[in-house]
Formats: sequence, C-alpha cells, structure tokens
Amino acid sequence: MGSEADEKLTCPRCGGPLGEATVERGYCFAPCLSCDYVMAAPFTAMMPRGVESDWRLSIRWRGESPTLKEAALLRQVLPQLAKDSIQEVRDAYRNTTEWTGRNLSKDTMLQLRAAAEARGFQVESEPEGKNVPRLELPAWPGTFYGVHFSPSFDEKGLIAATFSEAGDTVTIASERNATTSETVAIPSERGLRFLDELAALDPLGIPDALELGADGITLECLIRQEGGVRRFNAWSPDAQHSPRQHGFVLALYRLAADLAREPALVEFLEQLHGYLGTGGLPVKVFEETPRRIRFFGGLSSPDAEALEAFFASLPPEEPLLMDLSGFEGMGTLLHPLFARFHARPGRTAWWVNRSAARHLTAAGVPGTCLHPDLESALAAL
Repeated sequence: MGSEADEKLTCPRCGGPLGEATVERGYCFAPCLSCDYVMAAPFTAMMPRGVESDWRLSIRWRGESPTLKEAALLRQVLPQLAKDSIQEVRDAYRNTTEWTGRNLSKDTMLQLRAAAEARGFQVESEPEGKNVPRLELPAWPGTFYGVHFSPSFDEKGLIAATFSEAGDTVTIASERNATTSETVAIPSERGLRFLDELAALDPLGIPDALELGADGITLECLIRQEGGVRRFNAWSPDAQHSPRQHGFVLALYRLAADLAREPALVEFLEQLHGYLGTGGLPVKVFEETPRRIRFFGGLSSPDAEALEAFFASLPPEEPLLMDLSGFEGMGTLLHPLFARFHARPGRTAWWVNRSAARHLTAAGVPGTCLHPDLESALAAL
C-alpha cells in the first residue's frame, strides 16, 4: 500500500490514527486509537479465476425508506452500522428500498441472510460473476487503458479504450448488459484530448490507492503502453487525496459518457456518476430536435447555484424536452428553481418517472405538462 493511501487511514470522527484491522463475519474492522469509533468495511479477498463466485445479498424493507423499527433491526444485522444511532441509519438509507452487499463470501452471505430473515426482512441472494465483464488486453500492438467498476449498490462493468493502427475505440460493458457491450470509434480530436489528459498523469507510475471504507466503489485499472503494463487498484479515489487515480478513472468515464449511445449502457454510466466525484450537475444535453435535456441521479441543495446558472444558459424561447425518466429525486429547496424554469416563454414538456412527477407536482408544474413516455412528451411540443 502506497503512502497516499496510508495518509488517508484516519478516523472519520476525530481524525486520529487507526489501529490494527481484524476480519470478522466478512467485515474488516479498524479501531480508532484516540476515541471509541470503529471503522468497518466489507472484506473482499482477491479470488483467482475458477474459485467459487462471490455472492450478492439484498435486504429489503417495505417502504421507500426504512422505518425507525426497520433501521433498528438493520443495525442488528449489519456490523458496520452497530456504532450508528437508529436515526443515523434511517437517514443514511432514506429514499432507498434496500441494502445490497456485494463480493460476499458464501459463509458471510448465509450469516447475513439468516440474521436478516430472522428479523422479518425480505432477502434475496445470488452468485456474482456470471455476467461480469473482465478487463482483457487486446492483441499487441495497441495502447490500452481500462477500468473495471465494482460499486457497492449498483451493477459492475468496465470501460476500455484501445488505440491502434486498426482504429481507436472505447468499449462500455456492464453486468446486466455484458452480451450487448458497445464499442464506439473515438473521433481523432476527442482521442487526442483524452491522451493528453492521461499523459499528464504518468499512467505507468500510478500507485494503488486503497483504504478502508464502505458504500463506495472499488476500481481495478489496467494500462498498456510501449513502456510496459501496469495494474493498480483504488477505492473511491477523490481529486484531493488521490488525484492521479481519480484523474485516470474520470478521463475514461468522460470519454465513455461522451460517446455511449446504447440506452442500457448510458444508464449504467449514469449510475456511476455519483460514485466518481465527477463534479458538476448530473445533466446531459442532447442536440436533437427538439433539444433534449436529461437529468439523472439526484440533486441536493448545494447544487442550487449551478442549477440556476444552467437553467439561465438555456434559450428561453426554444421548445425543450426535459428528460427526467431516470431521475432519482431532489432537495425540496430546489423546487422553486424548477417552477421558475417551467414558467419560461418557450414550450416545455417533462418526460418523468414517478419520483420526478412527485417533485415537479410539489413544485407547482401542472400535471398536464408531465408525460410518462417519450412519445407523449414529444407530441406536446
């Protein structure tokens, strides 16, 4: 483990040093030496191919958020929540319907399943790895940059960029869509910009950036250049503490997001947005006729200034299709911004899911302007 990772191993409560870690019931525990806090994270050993698959376990509650009773029971099931208050657990999983653990050993999965079912939760488990795409180096010669994503609560997948005499391409694949991966040609100008971004990072010298943590994303990166081959691993790197690891993954992510067109894989990339510290609003602009503005993921009150500036940048008279079909929700403080935007002179049609419809209705957008599918939204324009 490199020095960058070691510097980050401090107590999130008091900033003190962490003691020696132990593994129990499939979790890694590291006590703070300065206070009574114990940091916990799922423990995943590197498994060679051919070894029994890891397991995925989902613990579901009845509503869109856990009740206080369900939060209390969840603390009894999941060791990493034992130090949190019931309200903290409830707040952590507000607006979610389940907890999902990934890369669990079979023994850990069975233990957690039994504990959850004994407390009345609905539980589902299945082996991982059947459809998980893997990073593979292409035939030589060819420069290769790839990252495999293992997020805590969403599907696994990969992005791989290859530069060779046969052509420059980026491939996107995900766990649910491994058989329909998308490979797209990289335009020369976009490819040069990507390569310039990576050259500044000295890719073959990027170290691992591993630390203890939960509910983040594990990244396995693979590089091949003329100077050699390099693998490094990282857990939820950010621009401040792990700038090279973060920069490498973010460059690949932005390249894929610019070029992906397969709807299922666009959705996969959108799911990764919140894990990667991409910066900026979760929004994309499609230069179609009419122009389509797609919001995905969620928005919170700190996004208010950026959201107001984005709305102000859109031509007020132009008909717009606002695509919120993959939107997860927003802070209620943002409702007035959406209400003011809807009052613009140009026609605005909203393509919404249930969550988006609920928020826009609360913001005062008329129900006649909310459409459950693309066809009716387009017809309204």
